[in-house]
Amino acid sequence: MEAKLAQIYTSNELEILKESFKSPKNICVFLNFLKTNENLINDFFKDLKFQKLNPFCYLFKAEDKSILSKMKAFNEGHFYIQNYSSYLCAKNLNVKPNESILDMCAAPGGKSINLANFMQNKAYLACVEANRERFFTLQKNLKNYGVNAKIFLKDAKSIGRLCPLKFDKILLDAPCSTLAKTGFENVKSLKEIKALALLQKKLLHSALKALKHGGELVYSTCTFFKEENEEVLENALKSEFELEFLELDLEGVRAKEAKSEFKELGKARRIMPCENYDGFFIAKMRKI
Repeated sequence: MEAKLAQIYTSNELEILKESFKSPKNICVFLNFLKTNENLINDFFKDLKFQKLNPFCYLFKAEDKSILSKMKAFNEGHFYIQNYSSYLCAKNLNVKPNESILDMCAAPGGKSINLANFMQNKAYLACVEANRERFFTLQKNLKNYGVNAKIFLKDAKSIGRLCPLKFDKILLDAPCSTLAKTGFENVKSLKEIKALALLQKKLLHSALKALKHGGELVYSTCTFFKEENEEVLENALKSEFELEFLELDLEGVRAKEAKSEFKELGKARRIMPCENYDGFFIAKMRKI
């Protein structure tokens, strides 16, 4: 599998990927403005040191995770513990009030919480999850964080057929081999990766059918393999849809261009991991 990654990353970049798993990452906290405000920051975190990344996100030391997760404010839904790369996926969808928005593989709900915050519960938000146990986790989290959303226990591969041309914006954070989270000691087999890639292609096809003409979609994964990233997007470019890829706003992270013979994918990005965030793949497209 490392030989596959060597086709995408330089030897120095591969070393950075490996090193990123050797120590716990710092903790990003996302403020839930549906319930709280910045004036309460000092009340919540008065005994901890942190760095403000932007109005929503604050960075804490890795060792503070257990303290943060036991806080009353956390259990009451005032803030969410979330990897910064995940936050950037939802941020780049650039949702607005009065839009129709779909979070396609939504559990456990972090990105749905992001989306609801960005448009302040003033848009139609549909959240889909196929796994029954994860669906109830999603339902519980969204209620706790004050998110107004329609939640569906559905196979997202059916959404395009059930809701054609319905949504202005779609977030597809696709099920993947999670290599960027689990590390090189837990690599999936080639057979498993191919099965996941097929699922991702079906999900993206369904999402594009459900997207309005002129609508926008963010596709993301937390893995490094080309089969689950560029090749999924290349498959969409070869399909019946006409797509325009858009620039990403990846504030504060180091990223490199996607690796593809399709020049359209030059705007997709691979986030390089570090002590503050995980590696990720993100692309944004508009349906013409």
